Amino acid sequence: MKNVIVLLIAVVAWVAAAGAPGAVAQVSGADIQRASSAIMNAGKRASQVKAIKRVPSVGVVRLDVNPIISNFSDLPEPAEYRIMVSKNAGGVAKLRQALRSNPATREALAKRGIDPGQVAGAQISSNGSLRLYIFSR
Repeated sequence: MKNVIVLLIAVVAWVAAAGAPGAVAQVSGADIQRASSAIMNAGKRASQVKAIKRVPSVGVVRLDVNPIISNFSDLPEPAEYRIMVSKNAGGVAKLRQALRSNPATREALAKRGIDPGQVAGAQISSNGSLRLYIFSR
Protein backbone atom coordinates (compact mmCIF):
# COMPACT_ATOMS: atom_id res chain seq x y z
CA MET A 1 0.00 0.00 0.00
CA LYS A 2 2.83 2.38 0.88
CA ASN A 3 4.41 1.83 -2.57
CA VAL A 4 1.10 2.61 -4.28
CA ILE A 5 0.79 5.90 -2.40
CA VAL A 6 4.37 6.88 -3.24
CA LEU A 7 3.78 6.01 -6.89
CA LEU A 8 0.53 8.01 -6.95
CA ILE A 9 2.26 11.05 -5.45
CA ALA A 10 5.05 10.79 -8.01
CA VAL A 11 2.59 10.58 -10.92
CA VAL A 12 0.59 13.56 -9.66
CA ALA A 13 3.77 15.63 -9.24
CA TRP A 14 4.99 14.65 -12.70
CA VAL A 15 1.66 15.54 -14.35
CA ALA A 16 1.51 18.86 -12.49
CA ALA A 17 5.04 19.80 -13.53
CA ALA A 18 4.49 18.74 -17.14
CA GLY A 19 1.38 20.85 -17.46
CA ALA A 20 2.76 23.97 -15.82
CA PRO A 21 3.74 26.65 -18.35
CA GLY A 22 7.32 27.77 -18.00
CA ALA A 23 8.07 25.03 -15.50
CA VAL A 24 11.66 24.25 -14.71
CA ALA A 25 13.02 20.77 -14.39
CA GLN A 26 14.55 19.22 -11.35
CA VAL A 27 17.71 17.18 -11.53
CA SER A 28 17.11 13.73 -12.98
CA GLY A 29 19.46 10.80 -13.35
CA ALA A 30 20.82 12.04 -16.68
CA ASP A 31 21.55 15.50 -15.28
CA ILE A 32 23.61 14.47 -12.24
CA GLN A 33 26.91 14.33 -14.11
CA ARG A 34 26.07 17.43 -16.19
CA ALA A 35 25.15 19.45 -13.10
CA SER A 36 28.33 18.46 -11.28
CA SER A 37 30.45 19.25 -14.33
CA ALA A 38 28.72 22.62 -14.83
CA ILE A 39 29.47 23.62 -11.23
CA MET A 40 33.08 22.43 -11.30
CA ASN A 41 33.72 24.18 -14.65
CA ALA A 42 31.87 27.41 -13.82
CA GLY A 43 35.05 29.50 -14.00
CA LYS A 44 35.91 28.18 -17.47
CA ARG A 45 32.35 28.81 -18.65
CA ALA A 46 32.59 32.43 -17.48
CA SER A 47 35.08 33.16 -20.25
CA GLN A 48 32.70 31.58 -22.78
CA VAL A 49 29.81 33.75 -21.58
CA LYS A 50 31.72 36.88 -22.55
CA ALA A 51 31.57 35.85 -26.24
CA ILE A 52 27.80 35.28 -26.36
CA LYS A 53 26.01 37.78 -28.60
CA ARG A 54 22.56 36.16 -28.68
CA VAL A 55 20.74 33.67 -26.44
CA PRO A 56 18.14 31.78 -28.49
CA SER A 57 16.99 29.60 -25.59
CA VAL A 58 17.47 28.99 -21.89
CA GLY A 59 16.90 25.69 -20.14
CA VAL A 60 16.74 25.61 -16.37
CA VAL A 61 17.41 22.75 -13.98
CA ARG A 62 16.64 23.32 -10.30
CA LEU A 63 19.20 21.91 -7.90
CA ASP A 64 17.26 22.61 -4.73
CA VAL A 65 14.29 20.31 -5.31
CA ASN A 66 14.44 17.11 -3.31
CA PRO A 67 14.06 13.94 -5.37
CA ILE A 68 10.39 12.92 -5.51
CA ILE A 69 11.03 9.33 -4.48
CA SER A 70 14.12 9.71 -2.32
CA ASN A 71 13.84 6.18 -0.85
CA PHE A 72 14.36 4.65 -4.29
CA SER A 73 16.81 7.17 -5.69
CA ASP A 74 20.49 7.92 -5.41
CA LEU A 75 20.04 11.50 -6.66
CA PRO A 76 22.13 14.01 -4.71
CA GLU A 77 20.34 16.06 -2.09
CA PRO A 78 20.27 19.87 -2.53
CA ALA A 79 22.79 20.21 0.31
CA GLU A 80 25.33 18.19 -1.70
CA TYR A 81 25.06 20.66 -4.59
CA ARG A 82 25.44 23.57 -2.18
CA ILE A 83 28.64 22.01 -0.81
CA MET A 84 29.93 21.59 -4.36
CA VAL A 85 29.15 25.26 -5.08
CA SER A 86 30.99 26.37 -1.92
CA LYS A 87 34.04 24.27 -2.92
CA ASN A 88 33.99 25.96 -6.35
CA ALA A 89 32.95 29.40 -5.09
CA GLY A 90 35.54 31.34 -7.07
CA GLY A 91 34.50 29.87 -10.41
CA VAL A 92 30.80 30.19 -9.63
CA ALA A 93 31.32 33.87 -8.71
CA LYS A 94 33.10 34.46 -12.04
CA LEU A 95 30.25 32.81 -13.93
CA ARG A 96 27.63 34.89 -12.13
CA GLN A 97 29.58 38.08 -12.84
CA ALA A 98 29.96 37.15 -16.52
CA LEU A 99 26.20 36.52 -16.79
CA ARG A 100 25.53 39.95 -15.22
CA SER A 101 28.06 41.74 -17.42
CA ASN A 102 26.98 40.35 -20.80
CA PRO A 103 23.92 42.27 -22.10
CA ALA A 104 22.56 39.25 -24.02
CA THR A 105 22.71 36.86 -21.08
CA ARG A 106 21.53 39.48 -18.59
CA GLU A 107 18.44 40.13 -20.75
CA ALA A 108 17.76 36.41 -21.32
CA LEU A 109 17.88 35.68 -17.59
CA ALA A 110 15.76 38.71 -16.73
CA LYS A 111 13.04 37.61 -19.19
CA ARG A 112 12.79 34.34 -17.27
CA GLY A 113 12.95 35.92 -13.82
CA ILE A 114 16.33 34.40 -13.00
CA ASP A 115 18.82 36.38 -10.97
CA PRO A 116 22.44 35.57 -11.87
CA GLY A 117 23.02 35.01 -8.14
CA GLN A 118 20.85 31.88 -8.38
CA VAL A 119 23.10 30.26 -10.98
CA ALA A 120 25.43 27.49 -9.79
CA GLY A 121 26.61 26.30 -13.20
CA ALA A 122 25.92 26.48 -16.91
CA GLN A 123 26.30 24.64 -20.16
CA ILE A 124 26.70 26.76 -23.27
CA SER A 125 25.89 25.50 -26.76
CA SER A 126 27.65 26.69 -29.89
CA ASN A 127 24.69 28.92 -30.82
CA GLY A 128 24.60 30.67 -27.42
CA SER A 129 21.79 28.63 -25.86
CA LEU A 130 22.15 28.19 -22.12
CA ARG A 131 21.31 25.36 -19.77
CA LEU A 132 21.46 26.80 -16.27
CA TYR A 133 21.69 24.89 -13.01
CA ILE A 134 20.11 27.10 -10.36
CA PHE A 135 18.96 27.35 -6.77
CA SER A 136 15.73 29.15 -5.93
CA ARG A 137 16.11 32.57 -4.37
